[in-house]
Amino acid sequence: MQKKIRSGGFVFVEFAIALPLLILLLCGLGKVSIEIFRLGRDQLADYVLESEAQYVMEKITQEARAARIIEVDNTLHKIKIIYHAVDDNNELLEFNGGSEDVYYLFSDKDIWETRFFFHLKNKEAVKLYAKRNDDGRYNTPTTGENSFGETQITSLTYALDEEKKILHIELEMESLETRHKIKIATAVFVPGLENNL
Repeated sequence: MQKKIRSGGFVFVEFAIALPLLILLLCGLGKVSIEIFRLGRDQLADYVLESEAQYVMEKITQEARAARIIEVDNTLHKIKIIYHAVDDNNELLEFNGGSEDVYYLFSDKDIWETRFFFHLKNKEAVKLYAKRNDDGRYNTPTTGENSFGETQITSLTYALDEEKKILHIELEMESLETRHKIKIATAVFVPGLENNL
């Protein structure tokens, strides 16, 4: 006589052992996925921080290089730069009064532009504003409002050496996502600067 082997009890025992192991495996994969997502988000926020810091420095130094007048006010957190710009003006000239004889004259006009750079606290962060006039309205910041990671300016100072025609700029920015900071400093030679000494 052969005995019948019951396999139903073994399936339940195997399932009872496998289920907690499967749950632990899924929890571990979930935690790893969340950590990878967090690291990716932090890296993207740090990249945005570096990009915005470089953009701010490039924008200010580009206009300072062509400046004729620079007025620094570190107490009000602003700098005024009057710089050389060229306007490509297309003027329509008609000869002989006929509509078929139309010519375009391309001319360059020498123009002096004014640019103000402010950094002010807006809502929860200090942001940079670049404007053509100082009218007291600050609507669209140059930095800070990025969906991949908001930033703020912690320090932006200027020092102008009018005798040597050098503008020193020191910028420190912080990511509001990671709380990492970046600090950049540069000196800009301003050949067209008029001495007020």
